[in-house]
Amino acid sequence: MAKAWKRINNYKQSNLSWFKALTIVLFTSLSLLLTFLFLTSKTTTPNTTAHLSLTPNGFPIPPFNCQNCPQSHPVIANIVENVRYPFLYSLADFGNLPDQPHKNIVRLLKGKLFRKSDISITIQEVLEKMRGQKGGSVDGGFVVDVGANVGMASFAAAAMGFRVLAFDPAFENLQRICDGIWFNRVAE
Repeated sequence: MAKAWKRINNYKQSNLSWFKALTIVLFTSLSLLLTFLFLTSKTTTPNTTAHLSLTPNGFPIPPFNCQNCPQSHPVIANIVENVRYPFLYSLADFGNLPDQPHKNIVRLLKGKLFRKSDISITIQEVLEKMRGQKGGSVDGGFVVDVGANVGMASFAAAAMGFRVLAFDPAFENLQRICDGIWFNRVAE
């Protein structure tokens, strides 16, 4: 019977130790919460400035300047095959050289032109139809290329005489677009 009494006594002590631990945790967390609330309750003066312009012309982000852009290397560019208005573009993805190079690099080494892309043919067909509807004039015509990548659609439209606004968030792609602007002589 003596051993049974010890088991019950150990059971009561283990419940009591859990109660003590829970009390300590609650007391500590409550004191940290009150300290945090006390320190953050200090009043701050609100900012009374109504408008803040970051640049003189009011745009928060300045346009990308190809003249100030560091020149990337190596530059691999070529003319695109089978398009009505030919243009050059520069590759951004070289593949895993030398194991699996980009397919257009292989074509360049064989003396062939870059493969035509679906977007360059599609944009030239759509813009040709629009040009036909307007009587062959593209004066004041803008093409906006959002997510321009390396500028395939942008340079396809620029080769037709349209003005292009190209947007891409990746710096490497902006460098390729700058290469294409220089190669195609389409800068203003």
